[in-house]
Amino acid sequence: MIRPRRDDNTPKQSMFGKFARIFGIIMTLLYVAMGIFIMFAGDSLNLDIPDSMKYALGGILILYGIVRFVRVYNSTRSNKNRYED
Repeated sequence: MIRPRRDDNTPKQSMFGKFARIFGIIMTLLYVAMGIFIMFAGDSLNLDIPDSMKYALGGILILYGIVRFVRVYNSTRSNKNRYED
């Protein structure tokens, strides 16, 4: 497929692409924040969950947030490299 040539060498993102990137970053921050909140503020919520389960769930949410961040970063980086020759 032939790509259109751009003179300024900067890829133009669609509105959906910008929204998807921003949404991905916000969700990444939300998952990490929820993980930290469950790990350390679970006592103030009066949850009947053992501490080991709180730390496990919080750790899983933090790891998932990191994985999402890596995916968003790699997709953004690959979109920038797509238009470079």
